[in-house]
Amino acid sequence: MSPPAVYRSPAVVAALAIGVVAVTLALLGEPVREALQWSRSAVHHGEWWRLVTAHMTHLDAAHALINSSVLCLLAALFGHVFSVARHAIHAAIGILMIDVGLTWLGDLEWYAGLSGVLHALAAATVVRLIVDRHDRVAWGIAIFGLCKIIYENTTGALPFSGDEARVVTDVHLFGVLTGMVLGLFPVRKRSKALVSDCV
Repeated sequence: MSPPAVYRSPAVVAALAIGVVAVTLALLGEPVREALQWSRSAVHHGEWWRLVTAHMTHLDAAHALINSSVLCLLAALFGHVFSVARHAIHAAIGILMIDVGLTWLGDLEWYAGLSGVLHALAAATVVRLIVDRHDRVAWGIAIFGLCKIIYENTTGALPFSGDEARVVTDVHLFGVLTGMVLGLFPVRKRSKALVSDCV
């Protein structure tokens, strides 16, 4: 796929749209973040929308821009591994499982950011590439990712991660575990007969 085709791919277009929304929400400032972030007490009081909006909300524009850039990079490099619909399903399940983890397994009082979902999407893609193609690059990414998760959950955020308040290691772990399971489900391939009928 040539670079122009990559930039026009549905996955990249979707990633760019999500990035624009995330950065826009961040630019609206702290009142918007506080209204949309995951909050243990607020969710317990019925503000269920936070279970979804927390993953589009960031501490500031820089935080949003970093996560959005990573999402676009993933879409450009690996968007072809799954359909856009399958990526969307992975993101939705990732959000659900991260929320479950935050609510029942964690002790955080609030959370905002896309990084947990990014970890789920990346893990699903890497696992699928390993299963389908025994891809050496995917193996390298997997080894680095596992080392990163182990380090984060035993020592803390990576030294180059910046402000540790931005890095919620539990969320990364929930995302990776969810993505690893999702990546094991095979990609449905269209039959040759169906393709020939459509040509």
